[in-house]
Amino acid sequence: MLFSLLVCLLGGIAGGLLSGMLGIGGGILMVPLLIYLLPIMGMPTAIVVPTAIGTSLATIMLTTLSGARAHAKRGYVEWSWVRLIAPAMVIGGFLGGALGARISPELLQRIFAFVLLLLALQMLWKKRPQAQDRNHNPTVVRATGVGIGAIAALVGIGGGALLVPLLHFYQVAMRNAVAIAAVCSVVLAAVGTFSYMFLAPTVSHADIPGLVGYVYLPAWLAIAATSVIFARVGAAIAHRLPVRYLQRAFAVLLVSVSVHLLLT
Repeated sequence: MLFSLLVCLLGGIAGGLLSGMLGIGGGILMVPLLIYLLPIMGMPTAIVVPTAIGTSLATIMLTTLSGARAHAKRGYVEWSWVRLIAPAMVIGGFLGGALGARISPELLQRIFAFVLLLLALQMLWKKRPQAQDRNHNPTVVRATGVGIGAIAALVGIGGGALLVPLLHFYQVAMRNAVAIAAVCSVVLAAVGTFSYMFLAPTVSHADIPGLVGYVYLPAWLAIAATSVIFARVGAAIAHRLPVRYLQRAFAVLLVSVSVHLLLT
């Protein structure tokens, strides 16, 4: 247990840095990490995947809040985009969270692996925005926001990995897109956490200490203890260094993790 908590602390550092720098919430790192660690921490195999996703969302809720505050202080949050997308992502988050607490762990793991692979390909071959992409239809953006919220809550990511490319497509500057995604991810992760904590089946595993629904509190607190601090560090780095090469390196990591999850 001590080793697992130490790894959670280290994972929180990496997740916090990635969250602050790329606006991705850190779930694409936290979920695979928790899938590996939770069995070591005594979690029954049958609920490892949904617990990893629920715990990841609970962590993202705190991590992105820290990063969002840092971005807001620097004035990079375009609140008009937040008002447009965040409510739609909340609707999608309820749908995805409720579904994720009920479908089979095996299917959930493969959905997560497939989403990771798509995100990796998007990072490697990101479409360069064109001038005509600037104008956007609010209805289309809201509908896309519902889809992003559902997918993000279903697989335990904050939504930033899907939202940042959308905003960049509409020629929102990368730093602003990361800041907007961080704010929206706070709201989405809170909705997803509620779903995995209180909409999860209550028939079994209620006797596991520290487990509330599908959120495992010891792992959540250990990851959040470092991720909240380092999200602010990542946000500061994001405003000083280009993130293109980091995105590509991270995409290679996503490919390897997704392939492993698909084959496991």
